[in-house]
Amino acid sequence: MSSTFLKGIDVSHFQGTIDWVTVARQVQFAYAKASEGNSVTDPCFSANYAAMRAAGIARGAYHFLHADVDGAAQAGHFLDVLGEPQAGDLPPMLDVETACGMQCAAIDTCALAWLAQVRKTLSCTPIIYSSGGFWNSNLAGCAALTDFPLWIAEYTSAAAPVLPQGVSSYAIWQHSQTGKLDGIAGAVDLDLFNGSAQALAQLARPAR
Repeated sequence: MSSTFLKGIDVSHFQGTIDWVTVARQVQFAYAKASEGNSVTDPCFSANYAAMRAAGIARGAYHFLHADVDGAAQAGHFLDVLGEPQAGDLPPMLDVETACGMQCAAIDTCALAWLAQVRKTLSCTPIIYSSGGFWNSNLAGCAALTDFPLWIAEYTSAAAPVLPQGVSSYAIWQHSQTGKLDGIAGAVDLDLFNGSAQALAQLARPAR
């Protein structure tokens, strides 16, 4: 585990209008929800994503996976919503936290299809987000998923999260879902990047 953490947040339309200039004084990176399934677009994504970059925050976008919908179709939808990536953007994140009534093998197949298509299209390795409990119950049998950096959700006051089965490290830790920041009305997810500013920059997408 790194002794240095960088502070970040992840947001969606649930946070409403955000004062990103104020937020930029408190965090080093942020992710905004872009899409869900194969048709839903977060109504605040476009405004959030542009304002994050304008405020000087290292930015990323994420997709909420529906395991009962074709993964490649969901990747296509996400990429359409994301648009042309810019130099310095962080790799996309895939939020895998609901089974949608599907068995483990189907969830794995769906997630891997999304991850593979996004990695091929954007020439970067996406991050996979999940809780330890969901991972252990639904994803632990798929070794291929451990090829992707993990964003672990665990709400604890401990110094580090407990890693899921078969996982030896993590990139980002969502340690609270009830955080408070100036510039955001209401609660927001709080995250820690497990590394230095240089390491975060190395994740960022190069100019094409």
